[in-house]
Amino acid sequence: MPQLGLWEVLLSFVPVIAFLLSLNALDTYRLLTLGSIVSAIAAGCAAATISYPLNSWGFTQWGSSYAFFGGPALEECAKAAYVFVCVARHRVGFPVDAAVTGFAVGAGFSLIENLVYLYQMPATSMLVWLVRGVGTATMHGGATAIVAIASVAMFARWRWLAFLPSLALGMLIHVIYNSGILPPLERSAVILITLPILLMVVFRQSEKMLARWLHNKMDDDLETLNKIESGVFLESPTGIYLTSLRDLFKPEIVADMFCFLRLSAELSAKAKSELMQLELGFTPEPDPERSNIAREMGHLERSIGVAGRSALAPLVPATAQDRWERFRMK
Repeated sequence: MPQLGLWEVLLSFVPVIAFLLSLNALDTYRLLTLGSIVSAIAAGCAAATISYPLNSWGFTQWGSSYAFFGGPALEECAKAAYVFVCVARHRVGFPVDAAVTGFAVGAGFSLIENLVYLYQMPATSMLVWLVRGVGTATMHGGATAIVAIASVAMFARWRWLAFLPSLALGMLIHVIYNSGILPPLERSAVILITLPILLMVVFRQSEKMLARWLHNKMDDDLETLNKIESGVFLESPTGIYLTSLRDLFKPEIVADMFCFLRLSAELSAKAKSELMQLELGFTPEPDPERSNIAREMGHLERSIGVAGRSALAPLVPATAQDRWERFRMK
């Protein structure tokens, strides 16, 4: 078995992990748990494990042309699969958590890929491992982070079609990196300069968007709860609309709609309160009620049915951020 040196291992792994930790530290609202990040890294490791034998077969069949086009296409598809699941199931809802998730997947992919290279070529110069650790590994993470950011930005409008241009963008970045337009050291330098700037801009804009959504929606949730508690809800435009549904649905279904609306506002307010505490540097106290509320909402959702949910849609927002919020509070 080849002997692996400590410095080769560090140069291959440390830069991309340090970059990932830096991205997560920039997340003011701590949108992702440690478990979510570890799951993303594990998904990236799985993607690399699946890609390796397929790439070996493809290179045997088509040679260098496959390495230039086929390899990047396969690898970006494998990495993006987990990202697409997270976006579609609303496990990520903002460019910030999408970027961290995507980069974590790419980091996991590069860890396995570099282990394979370390095993196959242990005597290669330190410069090669520096390029692989700083350039190639960071490219893997950056390309998948960009795929994730683009997917979140377009999913609300385009749904599954949003993944096609996002994936094409990730493939293009990978192909350009593999093209050899620049020597390896220069490619690594470009990655190190452009990727942090791009992600910093994305993080800044995303956190502004999140702050606006957080404070504006918090006001709406509290206003709804105050009207319900004060007994004037049925006189409000929202209450009048809900009352009008009695002509279309059974009384018990309308009652379930009212309960769903109240619980939705309550759960949303709790979620936003937690995010505001995190923004201020506090750790929210565990709230055992929130999981009960989420389960009750699931029961009411099934009771209301598809037609009832459609009628209630104008009153209960169903944006990507709102669905992410529901997932977070389960």
